[in-house]
Amino acid sequence: MTGNDGFVKGVGRLPGGDFDTLVTLPAGVEISFPDLNGDVIGPQVRGPRVLMIGDSILASTSSRYGNEMCDVMVPLGWQVEIEAEASRFAEFGKRVLDQRLDAGWDTALVFLGTNYDGNIDNYESDMRKIFDLLTPRPFVVVTTSLFRSSQRDVNEVIRKLADEYDHVAVMEWEEIAKNPGVLGKDSVHLSANGRVVFAAAVARAFGFAPPATGACLPSVFSDDSAGSGVMPSTTIDESSSDTTVVQEPETSTTVSSTTSSTTTVVLTTLPVTTTLP
Repeated sequence: MTGNDGFVKGVGRLPGGDFDTLVTLPAGVEISFPDLNGDVIGPQVRGPRVLMIGDSILASTSSRYGNEMCDVMVPLGWQVEIEAEASRFAEFGKRVLDQRLDAGWDTALVFLGTNYDGNIDNYESDMRKIFDLLTPRPFVVVTTSLFRSSQRDVNEVIRKLADEYDHVAVMEWEEIAKNPGVLGKDSVHLSANGRVVFAAAVARAFGFAPPATGACLPSVFSDDSAGSGVMPSTTIDESSSDTTVVQEPETSTTVSSTTSSTTTVVLTTLPVTTTLP
């Protein structure tokens, strides 16, 4: 049940009446999520297709690992494509969009900035290019955790750009990541519970999709070799997941969600080293 402040224990502030029945946190995990800085995406768009772009943190929630993102977003009606790879800087976002933007997207999520070389002008330039390419679609941009002082500069740029584009909402991962147990031992990447928390936070930012059948779309960018040791140590057989990975048609941007088009991919465990993102 919700209280007068609109919070649900273990879930956070809800954008809709039955949202808590679909987005929950692991047993014993209690987080009061900060408000989204902007409007929830679902009511703003006409279709369910969402392109998610990021680095190892987002990649760790993809179908080649625990599938936390699709497990939360697909029941809400979203058709999700995660294009995220380990150790990618902001320029990776433009590379993804150069190849995938024409596939047809109603909205997007951008989580780039954890990998930052200290050149704030270059970072802002790269992010502005991403914002321009995604415009006029409403989309979500995510701040980083404060695992080092320079991340404050990154987050200031993210908020500054979001203020300039009135269709962009900011998800404050900076605040959420301060909760105990969300981050792993390196204080950068997600713990097992943290991956569920991150996916739940994203789901809150998007809310329900317009009426559609949700689907977990295959990734084009999936090279995590630069992040060995920081990605989840085990992977899944997608056929055992609660959601299915749907093969996107080669000649159309229309997504089929029927079981006849489902593909099963068996993934292997990545080698363990000490490489950071």
